[in-house]
Parts: sequence; C-alpha cells; structure tokens
Amino acid sequence: MPEEADGVYAAQTAPHGNQEFRWITLGTMSGPLPSAVRHQPANVLYDGMEPIVVDCGDGAVDQLARAGISLPAVHTVILSHLHIDHTAGLYGLLGRRLQAQIPGPLNIYGPPGTLRIANAIRSSFDFASGLMSQVPGFIRQSDADITVVEITDGSRFTVGRIDVTATINTHYGYPEGSPEASRYQSLSLRFDTPTRSIVYTGDTGPSEKVERLALGVDLLVSEITDPDQVVGQISRSLPFPSEVLAAIKRRFEREHLTAEEVGLLASRADVKSVVITHNPLTPENMARARIAIGSHFTGAVAFAADLDIY
Repeated sequence: MPEEADGVYAAQTAPHGNQEFRWITLGTMSGPLPSAVRHQPANVLYDGMEPIVVDCGDGAVDQLARAGISLPAVHTVILSHLHIDHTAGLYGLLGRRLQAQIPGPLNIYGPPGTLRIANAIRSSFDFASGLMSQVPGFIRQSDADITVVEITDGSRFTVGRIDVTATINTHYGYPEGSPEASRYQSLSLRFDTPTRSIVYTGDTGPSEKVERLALGVDLLVSEITDPDQVVGQISRSLPFPSEVLAAIKRRFEREHLTAEEVGLLASRADVKSVVITHNPLTPENMARARIAIGSHFTGAVAFAADLDIY
C-alpha cells in the first residue's frame, strides 16, 4: 500500500500524461464476502489524462482519489457485467457527481440491463437532490449529461485513443440462444491502445471466445478462484444449508477460472504477461496457484493488490 499523506493514500507511481495507458487495479477482491484490506472489483485504464473506469465495485470513487485521479476527470465507465460486486460503486460515482455538481459528459457502457440500473440509481437521487435543491445555487445535474450505451457480443467502440472490443463469456452459464443468455450477459473486454493491448476477462469460466479475444495481447488481466476455499469461507460466514453450498460450488467451478484454467487461457492465447485480480485466495493458496499457472504458462505472472499499476 502506498504511504499515506495528508490522510489520503496516493499511488506513488501514478502516470501523469506519459502517453502510455497503464492498468491500475482499484479493487482486487471478489464478492460476495467483504475484505478488511481490499476493495471490490474496479480498475482504471489511465494515461495521466483520460481515465477509463473498468468495473465499479464498492469504494471505487475513494480508490480513484487514492490513485491520484479526480472524479471530474472521469468521463467513461465500462461494466463487464451487472453483479453487485462489480457495480455497487456506480451509485457512489453518480451520487458524488451530483453532490459536487460535476458537469458531464459521462458515458457508461455495459451489457443489457445497464440502462435500467443507471436509471434506477438516478431515480433514487430524488430524495438527495430534493434536499440539496434548497441550497442556493444548486443545479440538478441533467440526465442529458449521462449517456448509457448497452454493448454485447462483438461490440466495438472507441474511447479517445483506445479501441474497445467486447465478447460474451461463460460467467452466467446459460445455454447459448436461450432467453436467459440474451438477457443476462457477462462480457470480457479488449483494449487496443497506441502502445499496448490489454484484455480484461471480467468474471468468466473457460471460454474459447475469451481465448480468441486475448490472442497475442501484451497483458491479460484475469480473474481467479478456488471453489473449495470460497465455499468454505461462505459456509463459515453465512447460514446456507449443505445443498445450497454444493450448488454454489458447482457454479464457481463452471463460471469462474481456477489457477490451472488461467494458465491454459494465457498459454493458448499466447499472451505476454498476466495480472491476477478478483482474487479471494489465501496467501498459501496463491502460492499453489502460481505453481498451477506456471505449469501451463511460462511468462510473467503478478497477483495484484489494490492500487497496483501495470
């Protein structure tokens, strides 16, 4: 963790207009269990001038501040999927923009359902803005300042100097072509910058589409899990019956990546390096995971902490 100055942590090596986009892991924990030392999934792709927030878990706005990035500088948020651990920070991001009267534009990209979530958050501000409207000079932020673009499998768009490509992955596990698969989509994202290429898996199970998306990239930012460890932690924290725990374990096995599966993905896609995030593993299990990844992939592997920069 960077040293604290004036009560606020700041990433000591944060880029400042260096023309090369860096990946900053704002939050590296995985839901649903809270952590005393790490925040929920959030990242920022940043060249010192144009930050792109990628997923927006709990505490994302404060983590931006700790990384030395001001909220008014953020004009783009991209969501990989709409699970709470990846989206809860969007309420804070929109709410603090409202309170501080930060003008637009703000563009939010995400899978089907993103517009509904953004509208629900904004409608909830009626109470806050109703009180704030009594403050002389307060101007409610216009909905026109916020644009929501829903993206899906194969979507391509450009943010500044970055070309973004999305592909659907296997995190939700619904059969392809089913109504559920159309409604509930989890996306992996590729960012092609002028100097490097990055793929962010978001949450996914094994996926040939993600392998193709990541082919030859400079950096693969991958989730990881250990179903046995996670289910053990859940069983000690939440009063679920055994049959529910068994179902949760099956979902983690199908809809997330084990260490061996991360190694296979990196090897098959021939990526140059790997950063592990969305990481619930204990230090002991991380050591075992590094060995498992290395049995398939011989490139550099880093297990990210909050506010690491790559």
